[in-house]
Amino acid sequence: MHTAVLYTKMTSIKKHWNSALEGEYECVNISELDELLNYIDKHKDTAMYMVDELSLSDVSKFLDRCNSYSFLTILLFNSVPEVHHASTLIGNSVKGYENSFIDKRNLLKMLEQVRSGNSWLFVKLANYIINQYMQNHSSKEPGFMSILTQKEKDIALMIADGLSNKEIASSEKIALSTVKGHIGRIFEKAGVSDRVSLALKFK
Repeated sequence: MHTAVLYTKMTSIKKHWNSALEGEYECVNISELDELLNYIDKHKDTAMYMVDELSLSDVSKFLDRCNSYSFLTILLFNSVPEVHHASTLIGNSVKGYENSFIDKRNLLKMLEQVRSGNSWLFVKLANYIINQYMQNHSSKEPGFMSILTQKEKDIALMIADGLSNKEIASSEKIALSTVKGHIGRIFEKAGVSDRVSLALKFK
């Protein structure tokens, strides 16, 4: 069974995380920063570190220290995630950012994705990053575009431009479920599992 180290001072978040991970992960609960840092120093393993950002007095200082450990996988959580702030924290040891009270199904999916080597960003953050850094995709189409249907090509370009599923559905005048189906097929054909990875293909 995989290990998840849960760091939070908030009882409600601790309870939510433990309930969501019960039976799926061995949970190590830590509520003091010194204890967390000592645990990291002593356990150079593949544990997932779920960290409640609001329980940190200085998130930048904490991450600076964490970035010196190549084995660390940090998932940051905030009960009120803010897009611009979150975008400055992704990278190095931080592999994901989400709402602290993400539902169980998506939390398990998040951990699975990160264990597979991918990053996980909440939707607004993913779209923000795409808009900020990848909006001006090159005129040369990536190779996978040749195996997409015309509708899938249109939607892939919209994703690269940072449009959300709702915006795509509105633009194409199709149901949200249809958009999700198209995106699933696009991801499969492109060999990616998230929107940011797809957008990177256009750089």
